[in-house]
Amino acid sequence: MRYSALTYFGVAALATMQGAQARGDFSSSCTNYFIEGNNFLRATCGNGQGGQVNSALNLNACIGIDPNNLVCRPNGNYAAQGCAGCLIRTGAFMLCSCPGGNKIADLDECVANRGGLLACA
Repeated sequence: MRYSALTYFGVAALATMQGAQARGDFSSSCTNYFIEGNNFLRATCGNGQGGQVNSALNLNACIGIDPNNLVCRPNGNYAAQGCAGCLIRTGAFMLCSCPGGNKIADLDECVANRGGLLACA
């Protein structure tokens, strides 16, 4: 019985870890980042081999909207849901004017640098 309980808790812990979203932290290895055209993140990112790559990512692929904020969501398509005027305010935080008011996304939660290319986390 003891083995079964330990197995159960181990499986539950593993399932919890797999369900957690990984933090992207793109800003730790990218510079000169900005929002272009409301939904494209552009940046110069390190490629892990000493080089730099100019990269762009359509954030509609990574970010959606919930009642309170912008959230990491695959194919969230926040712009089609009425968010506009998006720009980087402080650090890697993006501010947008959305239905219901201004909303914020922490791009470091949603975006990663994969070998110099921006990608959804």
